[in-house]
Amino acid sequence: MHQNLKPSPLLESKKAQLHFHQPAQTSRNTLTHRNIWILHWRTLESECAPLPGLSSDWHSEKDWENALALALQEFNASMNGLSPHLSLEGWEPWLDQWRSNYPSIAFGLENILQQIYNSAKIVYPDSINPSTQPQFTPLQTAAESSSLRINGLVWMNDVETMRREALHKIALGFDCLKFKIGALDWQAELDMIAGIRSLYPASVLEIRVDANGALNPDRAAQQLTDLHQLEVHSIEQPLTPRLDHLLPDLAQANSLPIALDESILLRQPHEASRQWLANSGAKYLVLKPSLLGGFKIAEAWIEIAENLGMGWWITSALESNIGLGTIASWTYHQVQRRNNTLAQGLGTGALYTDNFPATTFIRGGRLHTLSHWIPL
Repeated sequence: MHQNLKPSPLLESKKAQLHFHQPAQTSRNTLTHRNIWILHWRTLESECAPLPGLSSDWHSEKDWENALALALQEFNASMNGLSPHLSLEGWEPWLDQWRSNYPSIAFGLENILQQIYNSAKIVYPDSINPSTQPQFTPLQTAAESSSLRINGLVWMNDVETMRREALHKIALGFDCLKFKIGALDWQAELDMIAGIRSLYPASVLEIRVDANGALNPDRAAQQLTDLHQLEVHSIEQPLTPRLDHLLPDLAQANSLPIALDESILLRQPHEASRQWLANSGAKYLVLKPSLLGGFKIAEAWIEIAENLGMGWWITSALESNIGLGTIASWTYHQVQRRNNTLAQGLGTGALYTDNFPATTFIRGGRLHTLSHWIPL
């Protein structure tokens, strides 16, 4: 370390448990609480939010926390020995290792590094010169906020509760709804969606469904036909990723567009993945930056999707308001830059009884973000 530099502060983590207002049910499981890990560096914060059962890097909490401890140790050792001209790009080889092996940890590391290098308010050793980097403004006023069209999420429940929730969200101004489906009686789910569609034609209400891989492959083709007749926009992850080899035939046999979510979490955005996607028959990608390994990885998937003529939207993954705010501001930047008019899949942060202070809010079926994302 250079003699004239002060020791840099340590990056530390703290586990937090958030509790749902009511159980969040999908075809995969039911959640009553959610564990996250907040990374702290001086006044800056980022979030690591693995989802057991969905995150590719989650084998056990002990294994994951040991990996996080190693990441923090490596980060702090590098910071304390920082060379005078190390740029954010200089961290990329190290970040790439974490993106490959522990993507949910990489999301938090990438975010905290971007904040460190972007924040003009940080008094830091001469080895980082914030004035030469684009600035990250943590908070704007509500009047300056940017907004995103998002889908209103209807969680799985009994069909009458789902119907009431859908009507409530429409009354709030949402023009796109996403229903979690696949675990209840199929005809009951179909009748519920048909009832909503009878009130609101496709010209005024977009309906998406998300099966979380729950459809039986023997019945999936007919189920997609049923949904297409109701002018459903698309179905997310109809089959479990272990049945990805069946996707081309399913897509060819149906007119209902398929969007892939969980299947993407198991792959890296390489040429082999591009070839697989080209042959899959899928029309959309659903991207979760906090589980994919951060924004660099998510943007690589966007590039692949657009190269193949596929659509895409960004989805949150039950992060706290800390992670959600960052994802929302980055998503707004991507949507504006790429002229994407599709409704995005971001949450509202209102699911929890004990969330952190919000940097987003909902108005008229749109998510307004108070954070301003400026790329490097």
